[in-house]
Amino acid sequence: MKAICFEPVAGAAGDMILASLFDLGADPSEVERIIRTGGLDGFHIQFERRPDVHRITCGYCDVMLGDTRAHEHGDDHGHEHEHGHEDGHEHGHEHGHDHDHDREHKPGHEHEHDHGHEHEHEHEHEHEHKPASAEHHHRGLRDILDIIGRSEAPPRAKERAAAIFRRLGAAEAAVHGVDIEEIHFHEVGAVDSIVDVFGICIALEQLGIDQVYVSDFKVGHGTIRCAHGTIPVPAPATVKLLEGFAVERLDIKSELTTPTGAAVLTTLTAGDWRGMPMRILATGAGHGSREFTERPNMIRVFLAEIDGSGLKQDTVTVLESDLDDESPEILGALLDSLLAAGALDASFLSVQMKKNRPGVRLTVLSTPDRSAALAELILTQTSTIGVRSSQARRFTLPRSVQTVVTPWGPVVCKRVERPDGPDLVPELESCRECAANAGISLRRVMAAARAAGLEAIS
Repeated sequence: MKAICFEPVAGAAGDMILASLFDLGADPSEVERIIRTGGLDGFHIQFERRPDVHRITCGYCDVMLGDTRAHEHGDDHGHEHEHGHEDGHEHGHEHGHDHDHDREHKPGHEHEHDHGHEHEHEHEHEHEHKPASAEHHHRGLRDILDIIGRSEAPPRAKERAAAIFRRLGAAEAAVHGVDIEEIHFHEVGAVDSIVDVFGICIALEQLGIDQVYVSDFKVGHGTIRCAHGTIPVPAPATVKLLEGFAVERLDIKSELTTPTGAAVLTTLTAGDWRGMPMRILATGAGHGSREFTERPNMIRVFLAEIDGSGLKQDTVTVLESDLDDESPEILGALLDSLLAAGALDASFLSVQMKKNRPGVRLTVLSTPDRSAALAELILTQTSTIGVRSSQARRFTLPRSVQTVVTPWGPVVCKRVERPDGPDLVPELESCRECAANAGISLRRVMAAARAAGLEAIS
């Protein structure tokens, strides 16, 4: 199976991801041509390869609107969109992610990002004044989906792009407390943002990519300016999108991962590639517009051949403790507490203990970084005086979230990539909510969701 493995060395933004795929071999001219068939024009994709301040040669990508760099002015688009396009920096540069945001957020930063990109600061203002970018300020989700649907892009590229914009719109809607249909996507609707997201999906098809993986996300710190005032880094929409994913906070005062970058990778990824056996076929790198002395401002990508089984390997910590003097009420509450605290799984097994007393063996699976906290929770909430800990390797299948439509509304399903083909499993809580809202039985909703899932993967 051919896969793409992203490593966000200093975060992720739309233009950076697109640049990394062009550096890997995707064709910028053909990507631009296909996007134009959807009715989007007035732009040009500019791509070049050059060394950064660390003397690492990377791909640099910009969307030109007339004689203006879209990303510059809106670089942060990723960001911005969410925030209401805080200054427009977003749209341009999610990729410049850092720059973009930064610039926006900080006066000082702006230059830094721009690092020469004075434009960056300008962006902030620019967005507002650019005719080319002005039109996109009011594109809604439906407008963007229409552009994608009208194009000549391959079906899978259209599906991926639509899913990314829906996820980004949902995050913005959640942050602002409104319905997704009320989101105008300000920056997300900007030409450069559409080109970045749709271009990434088309480039993946050009490269023949079946699966996408990503390691942990990098975020910075500080604040940025947006239409709603000053907000913390990472932006609220970015944080929403990164829920459930591994994140590392770097000591860099800049917005490293933009909402657009987070939306792209969290939507497309089938999991973390670290620990997965693979054969690297080629590499690429996409750079942001800003330079950092601490580390290269790039996202690295590996084109890899992964074991056809699609199995992923990782390391987990196994915590165990035997209990023979705890009440069922306490044990039941303990499982809820463990799962809420980040345990991957937790279960009880009946065992025979000293003096022929019946007892239970508590087994908890955890990521290594959460094991100490979970062990402390067990020691606090039960009568045990010790917890055993061991490391284990496990094999898992790639999984993602997919929504299917039933006669009573949408239902969230878990999509599992099994060796013999994909499988969609309805999520119980989503089915319960749908059944309660429609006033019908849970059984009927689950049956309809399974049928819709089979149709979706057939």
